[in-house]
Amino acid sequence: MATNKPSLVQANGISLCVQRFLPDHNAGVAPLILIRGLGTQMIQWSSAFIEYFTKAGLEVIIFDNRDVGESQKLDAAGIPDIMGLLEDQQAGAAFPVPYGIGDMADDVIGLMDALAIDKANIFGMSLGGMVAQHLAFTHGTRMEKVVCVMSTSGDPELPMPGVSELAPPDDAEGEAALIDYLTQSLAEHSSPSFPTPEPQRRAMATKIISRNYHPAGVIRQMAAAITDGSRVERLKTIRVPFLVIHGLADTLIEPVCGESLVSHVPGAIWRPVEGMGHDIGPQLELEIGPDILAFLGV
Repeated sequence: MATNKPSLVQANGISLCVQRFLPDHNAGVAPLILIRGLGTQMIQWSSAFIEYFTKAGLEVIIFDNRDVGESQKLDAAGIPDIMGLLEDQQAGAAFPVPYGIGDMADDVIGLMDALAIDKANIFGMSLGGMVAQHLAFTHGTRMEKVVCVMSTSGDPELPMPGVSELAPPDDAEGEAALIDYLTQSLAEHSSPSFPTPEPQRRAMATKIISRNYHPAGVIRQMAAAITDGSRVERLKTIRVPFLVIHGLADTLIEPVCGESLVSHVPGAIWRPVEGMGHDIGPQLELEIGPDILAFLGV
């Protein structure tokens, strides 16, 4: 697997950190852009997961969403009051936020423009799945196919994911305490059939903190997700081939949320996964990879 070094590009008026992985051979399909979930960094994609697709002939592109990792931070916009947002949402009131999920989708289009990519395949997980939905119903002409993983339609009738642990507890002071906190956090909603061993979680927690740990950006991303509201009516307009993957052991965004996506996106394909939680655990590429490749026409 050949790779380019991470670099910063200007996209949608901000700087995004991106890295490209070239395929072992050319399968003749559009590049695959992987979109991370809430507050997570592009370094959290495992090399095994990326290599699975490059070995199949796909160029793979990873990047840090705005407000995390080495992409631009929007600190000047302040930190939203999440509980206030939730209360206003329940009351049907509007609440201004620094940016929306639609802006994050526009970031992806800006990234594609910066890399001279006309059309792309998308794999979006969790909050990245919400971004993928926006790409499908707002920028469908730039999408080949969309894979939406462990995400939700935002239907208010669905169970809400927890929002209580957006930042470390007050007693998690110092790097060692933060590493302990993140090591445990990475296991909280993990896949029982695809578990990440504690030493690997601790090593990743250390990398996350040393690279660029930014809790304020996580809160702004969460605010964007909350204020996006229900996407049900917008999902009905999607005409891009759409695959929904959801773990049946997901305790953060429950499987019924994935089922909701399938019920509203015309022609969507449903791929439930036994033993998969709310993460991309080791060896999971061997479980879902063949179905993704078949869907992409590889």
